[in-house]
Amino acid sequence: MMQVQQGVIGVLASLGRFHEELIDISRRILREHDFGSDVELIHHITIESIEQCVEFTSLHRFTVSIVPDFAGCKEIEIVASVLFAESACTAVLEIRSDEGQTVEESGERKLTLYEASVDGAELSAAIGFLGNAVRDMGNLADPLKDLAERQV
Repeated sequence: MMQVQQGVIGVLASLGRFHEELIDISRRILREHDFGSDVELIHHITIESIEQCVEFTSLHRFTVSIVPDFAGCKEIEIVASVLFAESACTAVLEIRSDEGQTVEESGERKLTLYEASVDGAELSAAIGFLGNAVRDMGNLADPLKDLAERQV
């Protein structure tokens, strides 16, 4: 049990660092892209128990109004997550977009712009992977390039 507790502490410390890096990346994206005047950027970390696993998620969501009063909006999310149990771990970093459906049209139709993931039994390998993936995303000249090209 002590090993699990140390793993949780390590994941939280690492996720906190990755979360700060992703805040910087998302703020850079906000400065470099013209989303218009009606845009909201939120950042949060969630910890969720899923059966015998625990999932840690760092979420960075841009909500861009495409009609007045955010009745219709587009969401772009940068998501870093680690799902771990005693016998397996998964780490994922992705950028997702909902393509700008109105509230009535929205559903699970997400477009994944960037995705990197790793599966394995080693928590340290999953954390190392996620750290490298976040740094790689930070080094991209424009992490939303694929999204911009698809909207033309």
